[in-house]
Amino acid sequence: MERPGRNDPCYCGSGKKYKQCHMTADLAADREQRARNDAARDLRLALSEFAAGERFDAEAGKAAAYYWDGLYTADTLSLMSPSEEERFLDWFIFDYTLPESGDRLVEIYGREMGADISAHQRELLDQWADGLPMSGYELTGYDRQTLQLKEIFSGLDLEVVEPSGHGNAPLGAIILGRPVEVQGHYEFFAMPAYIPPNEIADLHEKLAAARAADAAGSDAEFMRRHNVLLIHHALEQAKAAGRPPVTRLDPRHAADGVRQRARHERVRIKAQTGVTDNAPQPVQTHRKAI
Repeated sequence: MERPGRNDPCYCGSGKKYKQCHMTADLAADREQRARNDAARDLRLALSEFAAGERFDAEAGKAAAYYWDGLYTADTLSLMSPSEEERFLDWFIFDYTLPESGDRLVEIYGREMGADISAHQRELLDQWADGLPMSGYELTGYDRQTLQLKEIFSGLDLEVVEPSGHGNAPLGAIILGRPVEVQGHYEFFAMPAYIPPNEIADLHEKLAAARAADAAGSDAEFMRRHNVLLIHHALEQAKAAGRPPVTRLDPRHAADGVRQRARHERVRIKAQTGVTDNAPQPVQTHRKAI
């Protein structure tokens, strides 16, 4: 709704000037919305920088080898592309369990930060930590920037606001990502990838077999434990289709052309508006199949 000028009649029909009626409340609502958007953006960055810290380097190497099915290891971790790093850190933060403590990084971050994060960030952190796991979501429809999705295992229907729309992903593709709540709607925590419809193949059978072998807990808990099956399937299908499964194996990207991870850089992670920090181009419009 377009707001009236300060001295124009208020939109509520009270007969008062806008500045004497709803203007103060509207400005306060605007400040609150900005604060919540800033909290989501800053929390994304803080979590990713926390996970990329040196204290977790050894564990990150092991986790990357598991996530990427050996295509990245501790020795080649620095060769991940920015989008690969985003997706890996997303999983490493929320779904990977440290073997010694049994904790997830998001839980460690929450405990260690204590009162050092804002109330808005604490609210978001609690929502995201207990929220949806990274999973596969069939693209069933879209309306400009709103994607209509169905979780492939539980059948959950949801809408996700994605600033770049559906990119190159056709209807029927499986979007790989983690929806998180921000301001009453879902967004992806990091830039998603997708599996084309013709490469879904036996993915559903693989998930069903894994569920039969691991019947404990809810579907969301199962997916948190086993969502690497989706990544491994996508990598297998890419190789079968003759595509390099990861960037470092793509001959079009020479090793010296792949951005090396640098401690002084801010980790690229999608802001609430869909704009990425340190992004040289709007990579989300070129979301690629794995």
